[in-house]
Amino acid sequence: MQKALSRTPLYKAHVAMGARMVPFAGYEMPVQYKGVIEETKGCRSTVGLFDVSHMGQFSLRGSDLITHLQKLVTNDLSKLALHQAQYSLLCNEKGGVIDDLIIYRRSEKELYICVNASNRQVDFEWMREHLPSQISLADQSDQTGLIAVQGPQAEALMSQLAPSELVARLKYYWAIDTEIAGIPLLLSRTGYTGEDGFEIYVKSENTEALWNLLLEKGKQHGIIPCGLGARDTLRLEMGYPLHGHELSTEISPLQAGLNWVVKLETKASFIGKDSLLREQALNPSPILKAFTVQDRRIARQGYELVTENQQTVGHISSGTFSPHLNAPIALGFVAKPSLNSEKFFVKIRNDLVPVKLSSLPFVPSRVKRNLPPRQT
Repeated sequence: MQKALSRTPLYKAHVAMGARMVPFAGYEMPVQYKGVIEETKGCRSTVGLFDVSHMGQFSLRGSDLITHLQKLVTNDLSKLALHQAQYSLLCNEKGGVIDDLIIYRRSEKELYICVNASNRQVDFEWMREHLPSQISLADQSDQTGLIAVQGPQAEALMSQLAPSELVARLKYYWAIDTEIAGIPLLLSRTGYTGEDGFEIYVKSENTEALWNLLLEKGKQHGIIPCGLGARDTLRLEMGYPLHGHELSTEISPLQAGLNWVVKLETKASFIGKDSLLREQALNPSPILKAFTVQDRRIARQGYELVTENQQTVGHISSGTFSPHLNAPIALGFVAKPSLNSEKFFVKIRNDLVPVKLSSLPFVPSRVKRNLPPRQT
């Protein structure tokens, strides 16, 4: 018997707003409200509002948390200051990616971790198995809502609701505990769109009230609710990886171009390091590349990439239509020796459709990296 789909705290709100609901990672989620293209453009022009409450959240408490979690993740947690966030990867012994994570140093004795919904149980069991028993590991996902506010008007909107000085000085990949309209929350300057914006962690029972407040106050800023379709298009325009597409237990971070988040030279041993060192020495292949499709058809996951003589050299991992380029875009894995080829094609049904290698991001990122010095 098929397991019933879970629902986020905002399910009723989505249905009331006429969202088209679809199954995703075990949840009923809104794929769109008015349309993927309109929502994608709205996020990049004004401000988009996303329900991402399907994501998982873990709390780790205890002493020497950094020391213990360092042995499980690829990035260097010793660089993480109080209230700072860090993107990292959880790898298996073969160097494959179990999941990609955002780790928050919430206090001296608490680390807070955001994980992908589809990997929540696997991640939890892996951490429980590999962390010492004195570390308290709690899955807070079912008690937590997560709302993303993304776009050029995101700071203006949030400054109306939270202390404006706090919002203005919150750096990219930093987070702070605060409240909005009496609702306690963790405000994080992070996102998955390439726009400036925030992700807001809040108790489940307060999620709908916060969502409605953001919608009401956001009217003057042109706020638009966005579904999973727009979220996928926005992340793909940035070239951000999605687990199950550009990352998996069979894909290493070196193949996915995430070398910057794998500290092989500066970190002591972590799970997967030996395998990744061997792979690095052999020059990993295939590797992830970006493509623009020279056609109106979309290159979808699994489609073959071939050379002019029809030699298969890779496959598409993600593809969509970019409303900002007015053309289809894609990410795909390609055998390294074939990168000397002058022409690539993607097989779409019985046709060979030309594609061109592209640099990333497809659309310029506008995350707010340069801010005034943080006040203590």
